[in-house]
Order: sequence, then structure tokens, then C-alpha cells
Amino acid sequence: MDKVNFVVIGHLIKETIKFPEKIVGPLLGSPAAYFSVAAAKLGARVGIVTKIGKDMPDNLLKPLVEVNVDRRGIKIEEKTTTNLLIYDKAGNKRIEYLKKAPDILFNDIPEDYLDVEIIFICPINYEVPIATVEAVRKNSRAILAVDLGGYGGAASSEHPGDQEFLKKLVGYFDIVKASSEDCRYLFPSEKISPPEKIADLFVKWGANIGIVTLGEKGCFVVAKTDKFKIPAFPAKVVDYTGAGDVFCAGFLTEYLRTKDVRKSALFASATSSLVIEGTGGVTAKRMPTSSRVYERMRAFDIVDYL
Repeated sequence: MDKVNFVVIGHLIKETIKFPEKIVGPLLGSPAAYFSVAAAKLGARVGIVTKIGKDMPDNLLKPLVEVNVDRRGIKIEEKTTTNLLIYDKAGNKRIEYLKKAPDILFNDIPEDYLDVEIIFICPINYEVPIATVEAVRKNSRAILAVDLGGYGGAASSEHPGDQEFLKKLVGYFDIVKASSEDCRYLFPSEKISPPEKIADLFVKWGANIGIVTLGEKGCFVVAKTDKFKIPAFPAKVVDYTGAGDVFCAGFLTEYLRTKDVRKSALFASATSSLVIEGTGGVTAKRMPTSSRVYERMRAFDIVDYL
């Protein structure tokens, strides 16, 4: 396998999804799973750092194998993080955690994984402690990116709304993303609730790029010298699960290629619009290739991008 240029850190989970009309699973889930398979399908060379148990079925890990994710950072423990993802009729979700694998520590990361271009930290429920983040920042020159959903956002089992913790955490990262759903938990104060203010706050706290995704309304992006809103691409929605994680995969893979924030956000929006047209958790087939993303962008006449 070629040298890894992306590393993703976070738990893989064994997930059952409960929709109002049906139950699906167990499936491979989690931000780390969606991101790693999607980024690899888009052409990145991805390594993953995670912990799973002996209770993780081998067949659930097949998508990682199919897209050649480097798996040297997978450690086998006694149990796999296991959850139940429940959607109501309005599309709102809540998560029940049934088991949790041990936290991911700095020493769990293969040494050569620190010598990559981008490291994406995306816990689902606090499993990457801030001490691990601090050590990664100190020992790697990589661009560091984070999804805040697992640090008190929608994916977390607890929502303390601790602004001091959040401010310290954001300060370690170059690129910070949260969903509007995350922000309702992270920023309960109405004074900073508009997404553009929250994205701007991430930059004020030390990030170079702040992103708030807005579901069907697109996303709002703030960089050091620019701020803008990107619309969502029209899609025939089947399943929203994983859309935000795949958005991150699209954004970071395109940012690695172009270092252009606006182009990366457009690419990410198109990428996530494709994944929500399928279902079944994390599968290689569900994830789009770069050529499919370009086709969608051409279909909506994004000529400035091409």
C-alpha cells in the first residue's frame, strides 16, 4: 500500500438503526468508519486508529478492506462500542450506548501515522481524550481537523455545554466542524446560536477554518479571510445517516488537493448529497468516487469549480 496521507482517530461501532418503520443492523457505523471508507473511496490513502472488541463481526470490517484502509492502528480489546441509533418521524435522532471500548491514547497511534498531511479526530462519545489531542498537536506537523459531535454534540451521551473545555479543544485544531444539531447542545446560549457566529467563533478560538453544516440548508464556512454559505445539492433522500461524516471526507480530501476552502466546501456538499441517496450503514458501494462527485457538480452547472 502507498504511504498513508490521512489518519482518522475514533471508535468504530457496531450500530443498529431504528427508523419509525423498520430496524436495520447491526451495521458498521461511527464518524471514523464513514469518514475512512468515504475518504479512501475518494482517492485518499487512509489509516485508522481505533479500538474494537472480539465481539466485532469480521464481515462488518469488510468495507475497510475493500477500499484498502490501512488497519495497523486497530487494537483489539474486550468489547466494541455498540449503540442503538433511533430516528423519530421528524428525522431527529438520539443515541443509546450499550457498550464502550477503551479510550484511544497517544501511544495507540503508530509512529509513522504522525508523519501525514491531515489527521482527523472524530470521536463518537469522548473516546479521544484531550490529552491525546494535545500530544498529537505537539508531535505532528499535520493539519489537524475535528468533528465536535463526539465532544458534547449530538452523538455524545452527555451534553455539558462546557464552553471553557470547548474553547481549549478548538484551539488545538486547524479545521473545526460541527453540525447545527451539535450546536444546539454545544452552544445553548441564544446569543451565539446563528451558525455563522459559531463558525466565526471557532476561528476566533484559534482554528483557521470553522464549518457549521446545516443539513438540507447547506453549510456555513468561515476562514481567516473569507466567509460564505454553500447550498445543499438536491438529492433523493433515503437515509441521512453518515451525511456529516462524508461531508468531512469530501471537504478534507479536496482541501488536501487544492487548499481552496470554497472549492472544498462545494465538493463536500456534492459528496454528502450522493451518500444520502443510499442506506445500509458504512459500505464501499454506498460511498461515491471523485468522478461521481464531479458529475453531480457538472449536473448543477458548478462551472467555476471545474
